[in-house]
Amino acid sequence: MSGPIGWLPLAGGYAAVALLVYRRALTGGYVSDDLGYLASPWVRHLDMSALAAILDPAGAPAAYTANYAPLHLVAHGLAFRAFGDAFVAHHVLNVLLHAACATLVAALLTRAGVAFAGAAFLGAVFLVHPASVEAVAWISQLKSVLGLALACAALLVEPRRPALAAVLFAAALLAKFQAAFALPVATVALALERPLRAPRGRRALWLGVWALALTAIAAPQLEAFARLGLVESAAPDGLAARARFAFALLGRYAAMAVSSGGVSAFHEPAAPAAWGDGWVVAGLAVAALAGARALVTLARRDVEAVFWVWAAAALVPVSQLLPFQYPMADRYLYFALPGLLGALGLALRAPLARALDDPLRRVALAVPALALVVAFAVRSEARAAIWRSDLALARDAAAHYPEGIPAQRLRAIDAAARGDVDGTVAALRAARARGFDRFLAVEHEPRFAALREDPRFRAVVAEIAGAWIDAVSTRPAPTPAELLMLGQAHRVRGEWDAALARLAEAAEDPGPTGARARAELATTRAARLRAGREGR
Repeated sequence: MSGPIGWLPLAGGYAAVALLVYRRALTGGYVSDDLGYLASPWVRHLDMSALAAILDPAGAPAAYTANYAPLHLVAHGLAFRAFGDAFVAHHVLNVLLHAACATLVAALLTRAGVAFAGAAFLGAVFLVHPASVEAVAWISQLKSVLGLALACAALLVEPRRPALAAVLFAAALLAKFQAAFALPVATVALALERPLRAPRGRRALWLGVWALALTAIAAPQLEAFARLGLVESAAPDGLAARARFAFALLGRYAAMAVSSGGVSAFHEPAAPAAWGDGWVVAGLAVAALAGARALVTLARRDVEAVFWVWAAAALVPVSQLLPFQYPMADRYLYFALPGLLGALGLALRAPLARALDDPLRRVALAVPALALVVAFAVRSEARAAIWRSDLALARDAAAHYPEGIPAQRLRAIDAAARGDVDGTVAALRAARARGFDRFLAVEHEPRFAALREDPRFRAVVAEIAGAWIDAVSTRPAPTPAELLMLGQAHRVRGEWDAALARLAEAAEDPGPTGARARAELATTRAARLRAGREGR
């Protein structure tokens, strides 16, 4: 069953189960960041000019997305060419890639010495784990499932096809930089491997190529992230406070991995105030136990160490050492979860092997194993449904973080429905205090229409737009898309000269952004004339 004949049915079974679990997400439309990616001119008009811009490390797409991930945008562009706005097809693509990831994880575990049945079980846990839902059901997270699939494929073929593995690893990095975890995994695996499947020197040289690819891609990735993604205000002040926060996040991720407890849309955990915080203590305990186990297995040259390295290397980029607005997310666990599952599976392989020698014990173990998979699948099926709409996502986030940005936006909408202008303004200011700066989302929200001309409402929208202006003004050489947004932000604030100047600069772009800026420029000139006549 563990040969080629066994892997095809397993992959097909995983795909069928995944489609069943995610069926409620399949007809959902674009939510949250989806529109920004799928409606971007480079995706909608993927031609040679757009491709050149996508591949340019200093190009507008990298600045626009806060990531240098050209393969992600190219994949979306090709998918859009194939499917257009057929949401089902985009969702199915993510689900099938997720099933491929689960199959590759199972294959890597069998190569590490886990029996086929055990590897298939661990792959199934990853397949239906509720923490995976965000990465799979969110269309624009194609980068996560594609990046992990390519990284796992690189690790799988590396012993026999090191050149192909280097290409796959570079492609994984160009889909999502978190795939960098594969380099330390491959390095440790090579160091521990006995007997070698290929000459050590040749494979080590190719891993040097992996390192060169990582270095080359890291520079534009960090530059793009620093431009838009880096949010220093989201991190606690001081090294000790940041370390506490990192351990607290580790504790939360560990709980999520083991039990699926704590999964949520748009996490906003508070930074712990002291080292005695429960999540900090949990994170310190996890770090100590996992670190000790990793060192022991490394010392005895046990392949289990490879999977501890996998889990750690996948979590370091999202540990908030470089802070971003939402410091935690279910999808950040997606790359680490296979490592955790593999490490735990290999740690238990000896007692499990002894237990499985007895037919009665095999049945006794099969029942809770099946129950776990079914329980995770049922919860994932329910969570997949929230990725059908922005409102469902906001409600889920508000249920877990009642003082967070989505909760405050829902309060603002509820207050507006009651005609409570002061309540609406207070909720929007609370969201602004937590880092919310999407002024156009407020400006264009239809449920705020009745409040649109109230000076109190206009003032808070101007504050939110001002926060965006302050953030972008610090960036060198704004891109056309940023200039367009700056013009819109100044217009919202009634700063007509600045709005027209920024829009005129954006209008010089020869692409779709320039065309949109020219339309906005005409609209803004007309709005300025109206405001002048009305004395505003």
